[in-house]
Amino acid sequence: MIDNFDFNIQVLLDGIGLVQGVTIGILLMIMGLRKFRNTFYLGLFLLLYALELATWISTNSRISESYPNLFLLPFNFSWILFPLFYIYTQQVSVFSNKKIKYWLLYPGIVSIVAQLIIFWLPFELKVKIDDSWWHVLIFWMLGNYYSWIVGIWNLRLLYKHRIEVLNTYSYITSKELRWARFFLIYLLITSVFGHLIAYVFPTIVPDNTIFSVMDLIAIYWVSYFGITQRNVRSLITNIPAKEISSNPKPVKDHTPELIPERLEEIMKAVDKHINNSESFMNSDLTIMDIADSIGEHPRRVSESINTIEKQNFNSYINEYRIKKAISLLNSEDKLNWSIEGIGIEVGFKSKSAFYSSFKKFTGTTPTRFNEQIKIS
Repeated sequence: MIDNFDFNIQVLLDGIGLVQGVTIGILLMIMGLRKFRNTFYLGLFLLLYALELATWISTNSRISESYPNLFLLPFNFSWILFPLFYIYTQQVSVFSNKKIKYWLLYPGIVSIVAQLIIFWLPFELKVKIDDSWWHVLIFWMLGNYYSWIVGIWNLRLLYKHRIEVLNTYSYITSKELRWARFFLIYLLITSVFGHLIAYVFPTIVPDNTIFSVMDLIAIYWVSYFGITQRNVRSLITNIPAKEISSNPKPVKDHTPELIPERLEEIMKAVDKHINNSESFMNSDLTIMDIADSIGEHPRRVSESINTIEKQNFNSYINEYRIKKAISLLNSEDKLNWSIEGIGIEVGFKSKSAFYSSFKKFTGTTPTRFNEQIKIS
């Protein structure tokens, strides 16, 4: 029988988070066995994130007072959570073909082993360890600092991933990993906030229920997007670009006089192909499709668009689509088209993407643009 059991709202929220996190974490780990879903490490992240709540449940409900053996549960994962999320994001990003940085997990593994050893020590010795300065420093403070460094590094990875996606795909929905970027920022903010409350302003927040709410939000956030997120393939290989030219005279690479001329030549070929074929109306168009059609390496095509047009591939293709949409809106048979129908016809897969791009290039929405045409 548990004496002096304290059941409160914080224990309830942590209990819900524990059950949900462990259940969905295991599910994601099982899903990770499939080739098109690298969710194993995300599932492990969620599982460990949820297990950390068991420590707070034990403390806040006073269970550990009735069962001293549960004191100092080995569920402090501050050294390993952010590295696990880093490995997950790399595996589902366009950089999955690069060497995965598993070495980021080593400090976390050492931390878990050390906690397991401490957990099986006599209760009196565990109390002394818990009161020591080095226990807090090593397992909490340094763990947090390491996590923040890995988290910021992860944001850099996701930024590079987004640039690569925008230079590869014309349809980018669910490929940018925006949820992972925002979730990582959320984790960093809540982690820094919790650290400040614990060690700098310990009396400023009398009720720790807010931390349970933040943990619950994180668990449901990861659960939803972890189940729906698919791997984002890198279509541009790391094979060095080779000049393809009908000129039998070899072309010198990377000379200041040649590169601008070569990029202009490639850009003209791209423009000509897109204008003649109207391939931009293919909603799944990628830079590989364009490169194959004109016989150039995709890296060179991307470089040409970035340098000559001063925009990424996605924006470049969307500009063609918007011009086509404006042409349809100005045409005599526009009454046969709905606004959404025009968006789909020119290559957009969703109304929101069409409206967003239309406003970016024209400064107004398709609906208002259509109304202005009627007035004039």
